[in-house]
Amino acid sequence: MKVKNELLLIDILSLTLIAIISLTPLKVVRIILGLPFILFFPGYTLIAALFPKRTQLDTIERVALSFGLSIAVVPLIGLILNYTPWGIRLYPILISLTGFIIVMSAIAWIRRLYILPAERLNISINI
Repeated sequence: MKVKNELLLIDILSLTLIAIISLTPLKVVRIILGLPFILFFPGYTLIAALFPKRTQLDTIERVALSFGLSIAVVPLIGLILNYTPWGIRLYPILISLTGFIIVMSAIAWIRRLYILPAERLNISINI
């Protein structure tokens, strides 16, 4: 199966992660699925929103910035959650990170619509 929209795949994986964590108490599954959710997805969607053109960043730069921005964004979301009534717990973090990922994906998708198809960043993933 070939997925032509990596942002949609990231959104679906993020929503699936919430369901899996809610239903399975296995810590190994949580760690395996949670690492890309925390360390890659937030930064990648932010980079996709900031740089929607194919030529703006190389692949290695895009991946490196994705990890770096994820490491910067996740603590900021945690800091904001610390001052809310929900605090820093599992489900508020899951929901807020998923919300951030979906919003950044939507912004990236909208920005890509205004770019010529030949200049758009299109990543196809074979599953």
